[in-house]
Amino acid sequence: MNNLWAFLPMRASDDLLGDPAALRARLDEDGYLLFRGLLDRDRVLDLRRQVTDVLARHGWVRSDDPSLAVAIRRLTWEGEDDFFPAYDDIQRLEAFHTLAHDERLLDLAGQVRGEGAFPHPLKIARIGFPLSDEVSTPPHQDYPNNQGTPDLTAAWTPLGDCPRDLGGLAVLRGSHRYGVLPLAWHMGPGMRRAVISDEMLEALRWVTTDFEAGDVLLFPAMTVHASLHNASEFHLRLSVDFRYQRPGEALTSGVLEPHFQRLSWAEIYEGWSSDRLQYYWRDLDYEVVPFEDLGPPHKEEMTAEDWGEAFVFEAKRNARHQRRLAALASPTADEAVD
Repeated sequence: MNNLWAFLPMRASDDLLGDPAALRARLDEDGYLLFRGLLDRDRVLDLRRQVTDVLARHGWVRSDDPSLAVAIRRLTWEGEDDFFPAYDDIQRLEAFHTLAHDERLLDLAGQVRGEGAFPHPLKIARIGFPLSDEVSTPPHQDYPNNQGTPDLTAAWTPLGDCPRDLGGLAVLRGSHRYGVLPLAWHMGPGMRRAVISDEMLEALRWVTTDFEAGDVLLFPAMTVHASLHNASEFHLRLSVDFRYQRPGEALTSGVLEPHFQRLSWAEIYEGWSSDRLQYYWRDLDYEVVPFEDLGPPHKEEMTAEDWGEAFVFEAKRNARHQRRLAALASPTADEAVD
């Protein structure tokens, strides 16, 4: 995913806002919709500040200006024990959950998926460490992890400006027309990736862009997407994922729970300033269906080759961490991280 020369630019769909039929036709054609500055930039940056304050308290980023998201701890990622204390505190943020109910997002979801479209209670924050390509989010579809309706639609937005070298999102344009793809194990988020056929790779093209705070990328559950590698030496890439569906459609029980199901909703809601959006889904119309096992989320056992790769990766992430700390201690560090 690092061969930027192979990526085509995304096209924005701002000019189609207010025309639901045109938006749906574009989504059917491309498998994604990009909107520039849809969300209030200040609101997005305020959530970024709250997230980076959490990360600073847990020793993930420099505390002199947390909003810069300058990493000072060793790479950790979803699934590792030391990932969760900070992530749990992000899940507790009221502003994180309520952003999914922003009137502009709800209006957009209504235009694309129909009146009354609502966000899943499950909401996801992503934290991409610099120089961590081994665990970058691999090409995947959202459907295997969420299921329910195939018309489920994700809204991805970066918490801050996100040029390509910081590891923004890329979409395999037109991939939503190929159904549910086979799965293979991967170290990154979700611990599995979509297996993309040679036919798809020959027929389709990856697209991406430089994102800014307030931009929103929309795509259905069948669209193959992935994060670019974060090529920065110092900065975390921060983003959030919200998913929307029409009233009455099917969903699985897992999307009614907090991400990773480590906290209860009561624990998340403790200290919130308003109860208006607490348990909002209990008054909505939907059908709960069983979750189907579409493939193992992890390997049953490690081979000798796997262990060798794991040792190499461990050495690499330790070396990268020490290099970053040495660079941050240099007299020119402030110039490098601005």
